[in-house]
Amino acid sequence: SILPSDFSYVSDEMTQKRLSSLVDELIIHYGVDDTPPILDKIKSFGFKYSTFSGTTWGLDNVKVPSEKAKIVEEGRKLEEKTISEWKEGLLSEEERYQKIIEIWTYTKKELEKVLPKTLDKNGSTYDLFMSGARGTMTSLIQMAGMKGLIQNNQGKTLEFPIIPSYQEGLSPIEYFVTTHGARKGASDTALNTAKAGYLTRRLVDVAQDVVITEKDCGTKEGKVVSRENISGIEIPLSKNISGRVLAGDLKDKDGKVIYKKKFLITKEEAHKIEGAGFEEVFVRSPLTCRTTHGLCQMCYGLDLGRNRLVDLGEAVGIIAAQAIGEPGTQLTLRTFHAGGVAGTDITTGLPRIEEIFERRIPKNPAIISETDGEVFEIKDKDAKEKIIKVLSDVKNGKSNEIEYTVPFRRMPIVKVGQRVKKGELLTDGSADITEIFKFGTKELVEEYIIREINKVYELQSASISRKHTEIIIRQMFSRKKIKDAGETNFSIGDIVENTAFIEENERVAKLKQEEARAETIVLGITEVSLRTKSWLSAASFQNTNRVLIENAVKGGVDSLRGLKENVIIGRLIPAGTGFKSKVSLPEEE
Repeated sequence: SILPSDFSYVSDEMTQKRLSSLVDELIIHYGVDDTPPILDKIKSFGFKYSTFSGTTWGLDNVKVPSEKAKIVEEGRKLEEKTISEWKEGLLSEEERYQKIIEIWTYTKKELEKVLPKTLDKNGSTYDLFMSGARGTMTSLIQMAGMKGLIQNNQGKTLEFPIIPSYQEGLSPIEYFVTTHGARKGASDTALNTAKAGYLTRRLVDVAQDVVITEKDCGTKEGKVVSRENISGIEIPLSKNISGRVLAGDLKDKDGKVIYKKKFLITKEEAHKIEGAGFEEVFVRSPLTCRTTHGLCQMCYGLDLGRNRLVDLGEAVGIIAAQAIGEPGTQLTLRTFHAGGVAGTDITTGLPRIEEIFERRIPKNPAIISETDGEVFEIKDKDAKEKIIKVLSDVKNGKSNEIEYTVPFRRMPIVKVGQRVKKGELLTDGSADITEIFKFGTKELVEEYIIREINKVYELQSASISRKHTEIIIRQMFSRKKIKDAGETNFSIGDIVENTAFIEENERVAKLKQEEARAETIVLGITEVSLRTKSWLSAASFQNTNRVLIENAVKGGVDSLRGLKENVIIGRLIPAGTGFKSKVSLPEEE
């Protein structure tokens, strides 16, 4: 047999998913060093029998489903109805366009449901398709279903659906229109690689000095994690908590402690917790870690590559940056029309990730509630705009009525009588992060960013661990703006690192002098990188002249704490084998 004799007997159907879970089991069972020979055997076994099998996927292996004519006919009827409604003036130009796009998107989805049935259950094509080895729904639907809607060079979806599949053959005009999309696809890919590379570089720069520096920071804080539903994609609780450390005791309904505080949740335990019916779990998180330089082992949890508690000196910042940047090349550049949303052009893919991490203001941002209160009226202002009225909660015996004008292309997502919190979104669309932070809390912004980043990756089925996003968010919040300098060396309006702020305040407190006061701010990743204490790192990133001149003028000192600074001057980096515990860091004068 291919598997070792002491391994439990496997008699399942081997789909791609089952194979990857088998590899997981093998690694847990035999460790990283002894698994490769077993995997080699599996590979040779697969190659040998797939060569003999004559498994194939050709155009004559797929049939056009008999239900197609009926499904398309229904689509045509709906389209005609929409056009006549538009001619009667019941629909605007935009609504008609949107409706037609929706009709054909839905029609294609209906076809997708009947397609797998056309494959011969005993044929090799069925095995190929169902196991996930080769061929996807996308290729199948184009071969035997319908080509569907396509985009022109500007990325706008055309109202002209291509109804035949490749098997039935395209007319010259249909073929011509298809070539647009194909060419755009090819040029997009080329541009995309460079963009994703640059995003990775900025992420690495902002997180490069996040290293695991101590065992436990001793914080009592953490994050409550629950299962999520992101645009219809379920993310189970087990996925969000596996590899985390409990921030408090986990108790069942009777108050009995199942797992104690500081328990490291493995994959198996995560499934057990989920199976026991827990809705949410309180876990440690990089966002609440108290370690001044870097992170602690407890707040980070499991090293995802090795399946054990992360080592001291592990450069988790760089791992996070690469984990977010790597799938970036697979994300599409285009803005596409999400089905069922009236007239929204939602930025997705890479541009959306960039928009969030750089804290840019989105086009047509969502409207955000400025107070806690209740929605008491939603009405049309004119053909294009709507008005949402919110009655704020009673404060000092007074309650205000606040009016928000919803611009054209934005739809309210709240209902009359609904309670809203400060910083909550009232309409669809992407929100301005600075604005959420202005009205809401830091936690609200953190949750929003995690959800939005996850949404982009999950829709492209490239999921990443929440931990990585949290490390980048921690860096975005790692600066403070001085409001009152006290007797410190800061000036009002300075933007300083949290650690520098804490250290400087500790210094003046010892001398019994007045401490500085500051407010937490949220910055984009490029701004954070350029405002680092290490001028070597900032100068080697961007705006070299500016950084060098500013630091020459004020006599900046670089204490060589991050990885980049040490690489530049050729020293061993303070991570991995070069990591020395807290004791030996040079004291700053």
